Amino acid sequence: MPRQRDSDLIRALGARLQSLRVARGLTQEQLAVTMGVEAISLSRWETGHRALSLSTLAAAAAALEVSLVELLDVKHEAPTPSRSPVENELLHVFRTLSDEDCRLLLVIAKELRQRR
Repeated sequence: MPRQRDSDLIRALGARLQSLRVARGLTQEQLAVTMGVEAISLSRWETGHRALSLSTLAAAAAALEVSLVELLDVKHEAPTPSRSPVENELLHVFRTLSDEDCRLLLVIAKELRQRR
């Protein structure tokens, strides 16, 4: 059984992970896919029921576009995302498309921009 301070840190880290995810407008499923893990695992980490391994921490930091230090520094305010939740969602969708679909989406986006 983990020591109390370890349990407190695991819960704080889970809360930090969740707040960073929500601030970026990502669902658990979206973040899990980006990290290459199951959504249920992400849920258990966010609720503090499971500890994250070092490799999983690194994957979470990369997926959330924060440094590992920013992810682990639970005593300070989380960094503000550089993009809005809508931009993050668009980027997430874009990253899941085939090259052909990405080119099509780019054509559509350029058309929309010209309408302004």
